[in-house]
Formats: sequence, structure tokens, C-alpha cells
Amino acid sequence: MRTALARALIVGLPLVALLGCERKAIKPKDPQPFVFRSLNLRQQDGKGRPAWELISPQARYDLQRRVARATEPRGVIYAAGKPRYKVEATSGLVINDGEVIQLEGKVRIVVLGPRGSVISGDRVRWTPSRSLMEIDRKPLLTERQSRLSATTARFLLDKDKLELRGTTRLQQPEIDLRVSRADWLADTGALMAAGPVKGERRPAGEKGTVQTVTGSALEGNTREEVVDLLAPVRFVDPSRKAVLEAQRTRWNSKEQVLSTALPFTGVVDQLHVAGDSLRMLLGEKTAIIPSGCRLKQPGERLQARECRWNWGTQAIEARGSVQLERDQNQQITRSEQLFGKVGDKGQAEFTTPGGRVFSELKVPPPSKERRQPAPVTF
Repeated sequence: MRTALARALIVGLPLVALLGCERKAIKPKDPQPFVFRSLNLRQQDGKGRPAWELISPQARYDLQRRVARATEPRGVIYAAGKPRYKVEATSGLVINDGEVIQLEGKVRIVVLGPRGSVISGDRVRWTPSRSLMEIDRKPLLTERQSRLSATTARFLLDKDKLELRGTTRLQQPEIDLRVSRADWLADTGALMAAGPVKGERRPAGEKGTVQTVTGSALEGNTREEVVDLLAPVRFVDPSRKAVLEAQRTRWNSKEQVLSTALPFTGVVDQLHVAGDSLRMLLGEKTAIIPSGCRLKQPGERLQARECRWNWGTQAIEARGSVQLERDQNQQITRSEQLFGKVGDKGQAEFTTPGGRVFSELKVPPPSKERRQPAPVTF
């Protein structure tokens, strides 16, 4: 038995020896990426004009993956051979020698010229062949005093059009509006937003005051710093018990003016207001009805060509063919000018100091019953 086991060991030795002597295949090491002191990519359009360029002070290039990682990339995008946008980021990936460029970190796309428009985000995927930039992290447009943000955005370079999608927000001094989506044109500053529009206004110097505004849609221009709310528009100021219902209404951020050129109605406490147009000078706390002014409150109605109300002093002025009707004695007062003031109970009291007034009133007829003479005593 020992002999058989020995023979088996002897027979097995050559196989063990052969296995022990077999050479293992050496796995080649992954090639190390090339490190360049600078990266300089340029591309032309079909007419030989510059289309875009991208440079970086340092880049690491992976030959197998055809990917270059660039540090602090800077670039220029051209339109018809002329510089149109400047691009910069913290870092970037150049994939397939420029087929796709992914910019990361503090990405900025600057509209060249005096406009000062900047589109920014934390990550931008740029596909030059499609003239497309896709921003999927914190897209933001900044121009003068306007800030327009959204969940995601697409910048169509050949159309100069920025499409903001998801919860979209427009912020200007004192006002904050939310819409479902918006489109912005880089060449003109025009803004179109789908509703519903919901927002707030917090007047400067009035701590705690919050006014609300709603509309069906929004149009405007960030360059001109104006926003048009489309009908129906509703503006509510709970602190003054005021409600404005209007059609197309414009908010001018630069001049601090809210206005409409179309008929409107409103309520301020017990005073009902209507007119053919309206201008609210927010900085002066003055509302002007330039034409077709109509005021109504319990027991009184007033019509005039123009009305002014200062909600700081509560003073009211009516001008031009003024007619005031009072239910008491069916009195009608006509004048070229009437002054008034809104009292603590929310009603206006009108006077005509120094002015010429024509009044009509109806006196109830005397009673037909003969009164007995009062007794005389001495």
C-alpha cells in the first residue's frame, strides 16, 4: 500500500513541477493620463469663421477614454464670426475631443456687450454641434435688478433663447413672483412666462407689510425692468383693506410704478373705486385715476375726470366736471374740484374750500296735517 502511494506521489511530481514552473501573464498597467500645461480648442463654422474656442491653463488627457479634464476653463462662443458669449467655470470635462463639454463649479455665461446679462449654474452640459447648453443645477439669470431662477434650464445658443422649467421665480426689488415656466431672449431681454402667476410685494420701509398679487400669465423685459401681469389681475393689501382687480397691469421696478391702461375696479375699506385707467406711484404713496374716475361709498357717489389719493395722508382730490350725489335729500353737488379725506371709519368726506359749487337738493313737502298752535303763557 505504501508502494502504491509512493508511486502515485512520484507520478504526480512532474505535474506539480510543470505547474510550478508555468509563467503567469503580466497584466499591463493602465496608461497614465497626459498632463498638458494648457488646453486650447478651436472650432470653425461651415464658412470658416470661428464658432467657439475653449482654453485652460492645465488639463489631464486620457487617451483611451478621449476625455480631458480641464482646470478653470475659459471660452468664447461666436455668432456669425463675432464674439457673442463668454464662458467660464471652475472645472470641466472635454469629451470626445470637444463633442460634449461639461462645465462644473461656478459656471457663468456672460452676454457680451453693455447689457450685463449673466446666466449661471453649478453644472452645464454643452453640446456645440447642437448649439445647446443644458443647466441642471441651480440655473439663474441675472440682469440689472432682475433675478430669474428655475429647477432646470436650456440655453439655445443659435436662437439666443433661455428656457427655464420647473418652479420658476422672478425677483425684483420689493416683489417676488412665481410662475410654472418662462422663456427669455438674450438679444432683447424679452420675457414670457406661463401662469398661474402668484407673488408677494414687501414695501420698503413698511416692516411686516405683505401684499399679494396674482395673474394668468406674465410678459415683460428684464432690460427695461418692467413686468406685465395678464388678466385677470388681483392685487391685495390686507394692511389697508384694499383690493385691486384689473386687466393687463404693468409693474415698473425702476420707477416703482404699478399701472394699467384698461378699466379697473377696487375697494379701499368702505370706499369702492373704478376708472378707465390707473397709475400708482408707490414711492410717493399716491394713486392717480387719469380718466373716468368713479367713487362710491355708503350714501354717496362721485364722478370726475381725474382723481388722486395719497394713502400716506389719506387726502383725496377730484378734478374736472365733478359731480357728488348724496342719498340724503337727493343732493347733487357739481364743481370743477372737490377735496376730501378718508377718515378712521374708511369713508371719504368731501369739501370745496374756496371753490365755486352748484348744489341741488330736494326738500320733502310740508305735512298736510294742520298743526295746533302752541299755548301761550304769561
